[in-house]
Order: sequence, then structure tokens, then C-alpha cells
Amino acid sequence: MKNFKEKEKTCEYYFSLNEPYWHAFTSGKDTPIIFVRDDDFKFVMNTIALASSQFPKVMIIAFEVMNNHFHFVLSATREEIVAFWKCISKRLGRHYPIAKDISLSIKAIENLQSLRNSIAYTHRNGYVANPDYTPFSYPWGSGGYYFLDRGTGTPMSQFNVNNIRNIFRCRTAEVPENWQFKDGFVIPASYCNVNFGMLIFRDAHHYFSSISKNVEAYSGVAVEIDDGQFLTDSELYSQLCGISQKRFGTNRIKDLSRCQRVELSTVLHYDFRSSNNQIRRVLGLSKYEVDALFPLSADSK
Repeated sequence: MKNFKEKEKTCEYYFSLNEPYWHAFTSGKDTPIIFVRDDDFKFVMNTIALASSQFPKVMIIAFEVMNNHFHFVLSATREEIVAFWKCISKRLGRHYPIAKDISLSIKAIENLQSLRNSIAYTHRNGYVANPDYTPFSYPWGSGGYYFLDRGTGTPMSQFNVNNIRNIFRCRTAEVPENWQFKDGFVIPASYCNVNFGMLIFRDAHHYFSSISKNVEAYSGVAVEIDDGQFLTDSELYSQLCGISQKRFGTNRIKDLSRCQRVELSTVLHYDFRSSNNQIRRVLGLSKYEVDALFPLSADSK
């Protein structure tokens, strides 16, 4: 069995194989909700799959689709990524006109730890946005395929031309016959390089720990890409109890005075990028109080 240093050296080796890496994303703060029904998400997933077949030089390492924005961790040139996204947004725009105007931001990933952080942050996005899921059960992305056996589907070779046209909503869809199709969309592991992504982590325990415990890393990524809320209510409350203990000598939030809770609200807003509603829920303040403190965020979820 390899020790820590040997595992880390192996990860560094794999990291060196496919540079450059990028965190590509669209804004979740400036875009209204686009995808609502499961059929919407299935179409988006199949659109991403189709684009990946048309741009094979773009390696998708991780991705998540939310109801109004996207996150990708990619390996390719910047020009290839721009073309890849243009293909996706053009196809989506035929059915969701607002999607044509969504711009993609691209941030370089410079080192192994940043790549790990970007993968973990991406896979947490759907889980944070929708409390009905865990990072491992959210269906609209690659998170459920890292170190988990989600089974196989039906090979695309078993579908006729009309079936394939209906799946991808276009007349000229050409995709690999060995891709697997299940529950209305191509399984992400068919076109997302999950195996490479897993090699970036020392082992399954390291990955699961990165997903669930690395709060400082999530904060750093959120600040870097100017993203919004990145912790669930329960995760935020746990952090809040520690802060309260250090500042006020108690971890019982309900025992704090209003002034103390208002002081903590600024920490949640600026350091943890919490929405107004999340601040209200966690601190027990009224909507009026929180919106008065942070008026520019008054419409946040």
C-alpha cells in the first residue's frame, strides 16, 4: 500500500499530463432561472454530451448544471473551450432564448490543489442549491460518478436514427455507439473523464473529505469566481457556532443578543457570501432586519 507521499507524487504526475486546466462557469447571480423541469435538465445534459463529441480535444473532468448556471472543470486550450461553450449556448438558445446571451467565464487552474478544490466546489454546487440532494445524488452533473458505481445504461448503438435525433433534438447527431443512455440522458461517465478526475485525489476517502470538510477552500473558490452561497444551512450553522464561541464565549446562537447576531450577520454576508434568506434562517433575524442591513442582496434566495 502506498504511503501519503507516494500517493501525492502519483497525483502530481497525473496532474502534469493534461495541462492547462480551467474552471469555466456562468454567473448564478445575474441569470434568471432557465431550467425547471427534469426534461429541461435532461436536454441540457444531452446538449453537453453532444458538444463533447464535437469537441473531443476538450476534456471534461467535472461539471454540474444548475437551474440558471453551469460549472465545468476542463482541460483544453482557451480557444477550444470558447468554441465548446458557443456550441452549447447556441443549441440551448434555440429552446431557451435567454441562454444565447449567457457568457462563460474562464479561470486558469494553476496547481494540483486548485484543481482538487475546483472539482469539489463544482460537485457541491447542485447540493448547496437544492437541499433535496447530496453531492453524490445530484443527477445533473458528474458528481455522482466519482468513486461510486452508478451502473450502466443502454448503449447508443441500440437506438435508431430517429431515436437519436429525438434525444439530442437535432438532425445530425453523431455520438459514440458505446455511450450509455439512462433515465433520459447520456450517462456523464460516457463523456466526462471521471477516471482522470479520480486520479487527482489520493483515494476515495480524500475525495469525500474534500467534498464535505474543506470549508476554507470553498470560500477561496467562491471569492475567486465571485460566486454566491457555497455552504448549506447546517454547514454554515456549524461554522457559526465556532465563531460565536470565539467572539462571545458561547456556541448557543439562540442565546445571543440582537446586536451580537447582527454582528455575525456581517461575517456571514462578507466572509461566507450567504444570501439574505440564509442569514435570516441561521441567525433567526427578521427578513426586514436582514434586507435593511444588505439591501443589494434583498432578492437573494
